[in-house]
Amino acid sequence: MSKGTLVVLTTGKEAFVRANAILQMTLMVQKTRGMATEFLALGPGVEIFRSNQRNSAQFGQMLEQLRQAGVDLAVCEMSLENLGLTRDQMFDARIVRGGVEVATRLEEGYAVLTF
Repeated sequence: MSKGTLVVLTTGKEAFVRANAILQMTLMVQKTRGMATEFLALGPGVEIFRSNQRNSAQFGQMLEQLRQAGVDLAVCEMSLENLGLTRDQMFDARIVRGGVEVATRLEEGYAVLTF
């Protein structure tokens, strides 16, 4: 049995419906499994954390629901840099090194789901 679940999103705003579905699934994982759940955005996935885009209100609302449910929200520092994004353009989340975060969670016994 895993100690928690790490959901990794690499799909960006170009696939709004898919990204929204993954956010919804993450919320259900948190509510039904009763163990640690982390949501990590990598590559284009970090775009859903942008607070200044057309779909920001919808993503912001969903991210807040995740946060209130106890999901740990994180974005990859290198992905932000590669896309030219800064913290002030983003909804609140921990800034992490994506590859290190995945490796750490695997060592801790987390199940890792990648989308």
